[in-house]
Amino acid sequence: MDFSQLAVAIDAQRHGAMVVIRPHIDNPTTAALHYRMTVTQRSAGNTSNINQAGELQNGSGANSISLSLPPGATCTVHLEVFQGAALLKAVDGACDGA
Repeated sequence: MDFSQLAVAIDAQRHGAMVVIRPHIDNPTTAALHYRMTVTQRSAGNTSNINQAGELQNGSGANSISLSLPPGATCTVHLEVFQGAALLKAVDGACDGA
């Protein structure tokens, strides 16, 4: 299967202090791929991680992660997309919805 045009994105939407993060893929050929996503939140000298894994369908969002992001906190996302054991793409981004 051709994944040369595979687009991988992190959809982050902020609503007040709440952030909703969702992985997303687009590919001209219909695909169902596996993903691993790690959300890291840093606040007041503390760090916490949320890990999620699952399957992504072409053109549709997967399960989301919701978290409360207090003032002064930062949040980053690392997303990896696989076909079987082969890593196709990895992306990093902020999850503040900006």
